[in-house]
Amino acid sequence: MPIYTGRDIKADTAIECDVCVVGSGAGGAHVAARVAATGKRVVVLEDGGFHTSDTFTMTEAEMTPRLYQERGSRATADGSIVVLQGRAVGGTTVVNWTTCFRTPQSTLDHWAEHHGVEGPSTDTLAPHWKRIEERLHIHAMTLEQVNRNNMVLWNGATKLGWKPELMLRNVNRCAHTGYCGMGCPIDAKQSMLATMIPEAVTYGADVYANTWVERVERDGRKVTKVVGKVRDPDSDRFSGHTLTVSARLVVLAGGGINTPAILLRSDINPNGRAGRRTFLHPVALSFGVHEERIEGFHGSPQYVASHHFLERGADKMGFLLEVGPTFPSGIGGFSAAIGSDKHAFMELLPHLSMNVPLLRDGFDVSDPDEGGVVTLKANGHPELNYKWTPRLEEGLREVTKRCAEFQLAGGAKRVVTGHTAGRSVASAADIAALDSALYGPGEIGVASAHVMGGCAMGTDPARAVVDSRTLRHHALDNLFVIDGSVFPTSIGVNPQLSIYGLASWGAEHVKAAL
Repeated sequence: MPIYTGRDIKADTAIECDVCVVGSGAGGAHVAARVAATGKRVVVLEDGGFHTSDTFTMTEAEMTPRLYQERGSRATADGSIVVLQGRAVGGTTVVNWTTCFRTPQSTLDHWAEHHGVEGPSTDTLAPHWKRIEERLHIHAMTLEQVNRNNMVLWNGATKLGWKPELMLRNVNRCAHTGYCGMGCPIDAKQSMLATMIPEAVTYGADVYANTWVERVERDGRKVTKVVGKVRDPDSDRFSGHTLTVSARLVVLAGGGINTPAILLRSDINPNGRAGRRTFLHPVALSFGVHEERIEGFHGSPQYVASHHFLERGADKMGFLLEVGPTFPSGIGGFSAAIGSDKHAFMELLPHLSMNVPLLRDGFDVSDPDEGGVVTLKANGHPELNYKWTPRLEEGLREVTKRCAEFQLAGGAKRVVTGHTAGRSVASAADIAALDSALYGPGEIGVASAHVMGGCAMGTDPARAVVDSRTLRHHALDNLFVIDGSVFPTSIGVNPQLSIYGLASWGAEHVKAAL
């Protein structure tokens, strides 16, 4: 594809276009393709590099620093939650596990009732979801395709009456290699890198990789320029050159954390809401130890889910049960063991199953806590301060117990939790004893691959950053925000398809504004 990299920018450069899209992931790629198809000149700016399937080496040590934010080391400010987000042309869709859910009706209802969201609804988004599902080959797996790691959840949840279901995945001729998180080596994953970015380029869009957007400049209620600092693609360091884009309209689609950071660096925060109400799907990992070989590093990462605990009442965090692949770096990084104990645990790798349940944060209407806050470091880069609340600790406790329960029911002989102090569970009495374990920051390993909020949408300019009826910024006439940062809460399921649908719908408003 004719995509420009930092190597192509040899001097300070200024260009003009109709629409400048910042970010090439689930939101930005869809907007770019839909708008470019109308004949308008579209420029896409992406901080990450341009990598193709022939460069995906299927090696954690190489692909993690190449394809993830902050070389895979992004975390909350206190280091208590690892935050995994993609950084490449195609965004997080290049490294996600292909899981697709439409936005739950209960989530849309909650936004309308408690956050003044008008516009996005099942009726308005359904035709966009349908078109996207056809375009990206989103379809359900069959039970015959499910690997042993996912079958632990299927068998355990079935035995416990927790109604497991087979997932929808955006794949075409999937070989089930299991390496989704390191970039699909055969382009079976229908990521934005393999689908909508090529489509946008075919329609004439220009894509600039290795371009970190420092700020947008404005004059009154109008954005006038987007200013990017160019990186050398080999060293990832700034080259000293700038790329300045003058556009009629600007669409921010850098995702949760990065999009609000651009607004903060640009001093665009008239109501003080940019960066606030940032939510995760916190995940407390644990590992089942089996006598038979599970080999969770073979087969696609996710096929099975259970929504049984998604609705636990307004005062508690619901959660979605899912599992994840067992690769050495991920397993080793979350095992609390050290020395010879670590060595012994890693030798169990072929016999381990792993769960990655998603806790649904942001739905407590009685508690004024607003989740995480994105702020800027001295160098202008973002950091996420995420508050540990009693609700979060209760959710981590409950989900750890329920995961141990389904893993034992699914055939595990014992379950090793993610507690720093180390916990091994082999019976109902052991599960009950998990009530006395510690669940505070640093006391249990927690990660998240889903960042939502930071530019919450709604109709009230005093409470929301973005107008939910158009996804236009409340304070600027030609600035749109179209990515997961506009969600007022987390959504309770993997957000990929939700962002696709929102972006397709939002692109209609961008086109209308032109």
